[in-house]
Amino acid sequence: MNITLTQYFIGQCLWDPSILMQTKVEPRQLESTQERKIFTAMLDITKEGGLAEEGSISVRTGASISEIMAYKSAEILTTNWRFYEQQIIEAARIRALKRTAEKITHANGLGSQDIATLFQEAIDNLGTNRDGFEIVPIKEVVDDTERMIMERSALGSTLIGLPSGIKGLDEKTFGFQDRRLYYIGARPSLGKTALLLNFIANCPASCGVLSAESGKEELVGRMLARDSIIDSQRLTVGMFRKGEEERFHIAADHLREDRRIYIYDEPNMQVDTAIRIARNMKRLYDIKILFFDYLQHLAPNRQLASKPPYEQIGYASKQMKNLARILQIPVVVAAQLKRDSEGVRPTLADFSDSTQIERDGDVCIMIHHNKEKVWLLVEKNRDGRTGDVPVTFQKSHVMFTDREKGSEPADEPQDRPREQTTRPRILL
Repeated sequence: MNITLTQYFIGQCLWDPSILMQTKVEPRQLESTQERKIFTAMLDITKEGGLAEEGSISVRTGASISEIMAYKSAEILTTNWRFYEQQIIEAARIRALKRTAEKITHANGLGSQDIATLFQEAIDNLGTNRDGFEIVPIKEVVDDTERMIMERSALGSTLIGLPSGIKGLDEKTFGFQDRRLYYIGARPSLGKTALLLNFIANCPASCGVLSAESGKEELVGRMLARDSIIDSQRLTVGMFRKGEEERFHIAADHLREDRRIYIYDEPNMQVDTAIRIARNMKRLYDIKILFFDYLQHLAPNRQLASKPPYEQIGYASKQMKNLARILQIPVVVAAQLKRDSEGVRPTLADFSDSTQIERDGDVCIMIHHNKEKVWLLVEKNRDGRTGDVPVTFQKSHVMFTDREKGSEPADEPQDRPREQTTRPRILL
């Protein structure tokens, strides 16, 4: 029997129409126009509650019954339809990649970044279920959720994600949890990058660091200042006091041997570049968390270059949200606050350039300086409590720590009336 993969698969669907309710094959993945037309009709009939048989397909497509019957060979077996499904999807992916390669080969004036973007777009559009998402019965979800909760119960700890290194913050967020997007908001020079570096230093698992603002040498310099407890400005120019040089070399040795941290820095990094590098970090190094500094420093893609800033930043935020779900890791992103938030208590509405940020963030934390005291304000927490976490920020050593008990002022850090400072609030 001389029959193609697609013809065999359509025949399987004709013999067993229940396949049409389970398959991941899409009409666009079939190479023949006629076969795409027939398969589309079969799917449509099934979605409408009908039976995809020769007569109804003929009415939908205009193809004769004999043409449709030609697919329904008696030699076709339906038990191995999953094999043919995967073969069709794989063949479609190969064709898509070849078309992209041909497009690049015949295009003039494309830079390396443009070529990388085209390939990433091709990879992102290879087909359905490319990132593991599929329809599942609720029983499986309940089983998995029940198992997860019981495992957490056996551990006897409220920390179910990766620790931040700040106990007061972990008590509210339960740690950095998989598939969630965390935003760290502050005005310039008030500690966004320093807080990210603290999270990195306290992370017990492999982590990726993307920086669109600071160079990798600058980031490492600040890590060394923190670990050696040396003033970061003096360390930058190599000005050591007695005993500091030895501490510096010890810190450098420890960081040199660290196998947890992977850094990528690029000025004017495009959104697509950030997504591509993050995917590579997960694939090559199996990172368990991603840190990005910072959102408003991302350059727009070519398609969005002429759009207003709020659309550009909104798109970038959505991509970060998708990235957390696709890679199934926490994504922690620093973000700029508006100028008018200076000197007052920031709120969710103070994120700069786009309201999409506050909508996408599962947890939003603001750095707030008031009366020479510093707080981390948990303004949004999708599955936990909001509230204020008193911390100590040693700017010269690039270090955030829990504020010691008894050092907090009697009053709350309240420049604007805030409901969540008087009672916990859960945002859904």
